[in-house]
Amino acid sequence: MPSEFTRLSSEQLKALSPEQTVFFFGVGPLEDHGPHLPLGMDLLEAHQLCFSAAERLEREMPGWTGVLMPPSPLGIESNTQNLSITVRPHVLRDWLVDACRSLKKAGFRHFVCFSGHLGPKQLTAIEDAAKIFNRESRFRFRGKRAELVSASSSAVTTRDLKDSLFWPDPLEHGGSRDTSIALWMKHVPDPSMIPSMVAQRRDDSMVSRGLRRLYGHVKGYWGDPSQASPEQGQKAISETMDNVFPKLRAVWEGANPNALFRSWYSILFYNKSFFKSWLLAFLTLMMMLAWYAISFHGA
Repeated sequence: MPSEFTRLSSEQLKALSPEQTVFFFGVGPLEDHGPHLPLGMDLLEAHQLCFSAAERLEREMPGWTGVLMPPSPLGIESNTQNLSITVRPHVLRDWLVDACRSLKKAGFRHFVCFSGHLGPKQLTAIEDAAKIFNRESRFRFRGKRAELVSASSSAVTTRDLKDSLFWPDPLEHGGSRDTSIALWMKHVPDPSMIPSMVAQRRDDSMVSRGLRRLYGHVKGYWGDPSQASPEQGQKAISETMDNVFPKLRAVWEGANPNALFRSWYSILFYNKSFFKSWLLAFLTLMMMLAWYAISFHGA
């Protein structure tokens, strides 16, 4: 049975094998998913993915232990703007780096982050955290490398990459898939209202969707919650695990995580968690060069 980090004593933590212990981080924004789902749906799904992965780890890899870190409401983006709580990119990135550094000092080497939200900036920030932490580990820690993996990056399909390269733009939000998962996890406030939910269509025009997002008019849900069922929710989580876990196992057995866990959202400079810092540095440099040119010619 996976352990919860907050329930472990210091002695219990020290008793865990540094070589065969994996820490799972669940993150996601808090946002409106319609009147039928909780605001923390993304975070609840991320924690469920962490639990499922940790449970499968202990079942398929005897001697290994999965530790669940407290779910962190850290989401950079949201699908809706009417009601959402998000953080700046560096907050999520630095929290992961600092948490892994702290556990690394205790000798642990394996870290995995699941996100309940698959937006481009969200996944890129987690991947940036992995790059920072993994690069540090190249200097070795007690002779062993340590690695952070952005597990949810492997769930991004070619269609996701095409549709959501600039902003989160899923085919449904709070629809049958999300509602099915919530029903299976038993996190639906009032299950009796699901059958009567009316299907909502997503705007066909990408331009229209972009403008609505730009002006903060996206709210609620789109999709058909009435078609949801607990069985579909269990299937969705199982399919995600069937896709992700073999790749995680390969990393723990020595494979390169960059080759298996990259969403490719990072190819767009705008999505990088360092974007604003680099932009500020560039503008500062341009101002300094302009000042120097004016001063030089003025002289």
